[in-house]
Amino acid sequence: MKYCYCYDFTKKHHMIPYQGCKLFKINVKEFINFDNFNIRSVIDPGSAEFDLQLEGFEECNDIETDKAWFKLLHLLFGFLREYDVNKIIEDDIKHHSRYYSNYAEGVKRALYEYIELLRTGIYCAFQHDELYEKMSVEELVDLLKEELLYRTTIYKDPNSQKVVIVEITDYYYDYDALYKKYGIDPEDNSSESYIEFINYITTSAETKRLKKQQVMYAEMWGD
Repeated sequence: MKYCYCYDFTKKHHMIPYQGCKLFKINVKEFINFDNFNIRSVIDPGSAEFDLQLEGFEECNDIETDKAWFKLLHLLFGFLREYDVNKIIEDDIKHHSRYYSNYAEGVKRALYEYIELLRTGIYCAFQHDELYEKMSVEELVDLLKEELLYRTTIYKDPNSQKVVIVEITDYYYDYDALYKKYGIDPEDNSSESYIEFINYITTSAETKRLKKQQVMYAEMWGD
């Protein structure tokens, strides 16, 4: 990760639930040129491009997860610079689906894995396949954009115009608490309550709730 350095921070307070964040110190020029970016390196895990984009991670503690964060940063700047990421992905699917019949499903799973990484801190969690199976590619891209932007704050580096600090706040989902709230057995995905739960997590409503809760705690306790 030549131009991208990641630091984990955890803020703890005896009256405030866990809150952490990840800070990425990046060279902006490595991420802003979305016109020449190969989107397949982000959405097609079965492609050579997916790995070629990720050289230099051999010494990372968790190579696959660090790679995923690196890819998310590329998508982040695509969203921030108002590229039509949905169209770029749809065009790629249209092209490659001529050769790979299940290409779109692979893309959907890749997008879902990024969403779960933001929600849990775990890459390839594979917890709720029903989420991406019932959603379209466009819906998954829109959800990923919401989840990513809700968590992101960007700071300028006072020592360099070429460098920025990207903070991504950890709004992690407590899935066990959500199962309890909906009164479901996660092993039984056929119940009406489970379907309601899946409908809920196909939105960013829980992230909004967690963010609002964290703001409230910070105001109460001066953090």
